[in-house]
Amino acid sequence: MMTERNSAVRTMIRQLQDAFNATLDALYDLPEDYLEQPCGHACARDGSARDLLVHNIFHEKQHTGQVWNVRDELRVLQGWDNAGLYPLLVDYYMSRAQLISSLFGLTDEQLSAPPPEGGWTVRQTIEHALASEHRSISALREEYLESTRDRAGGN
Repeated sequence: MMTERNSAVRTMIRQLQDAFNATLDALYDLPEDYLEQPCGHACARDGSARDLLVHNIFHEKQHTGQVWNVRDELRVLQGWDNAGLYPLLVDYYMSRAQLISSLFGLTDEQLSAPPPEGGWTVRQTIEHALASEHRSISALREEYLESTRDRAGGN
């Protein structure tokens, strides 16, 4: 018997799937050359249909990041309770690849340009990610080394 546990979450997942299916139906058969046509939607920023789609893709990525941030703050990051080291390293590597790929195509000036609405620059964001990783991994390694010394009876 199927329960109605987390029905609101399942409803939201279905809404996202249904909306994407509608988007797929609307876009799938567009001719490639249409992507070059001017688009009047504000999110295209006076650009083309392609610019609108690119904006929508990155808009989705931004909101995905927001959801992960909330999950992190709630301490409900899924699926890693009993994960082994290698699956964790695979996911870590894939996350790093996504971060690196976000830098391709930027100029040196864009790396340090402040966002129009405030917040960290790309450079500050990357420096934060690197420094945070260094601190946490150094602490983890030191705790591990200390635990092995304790087990060995050393000081």
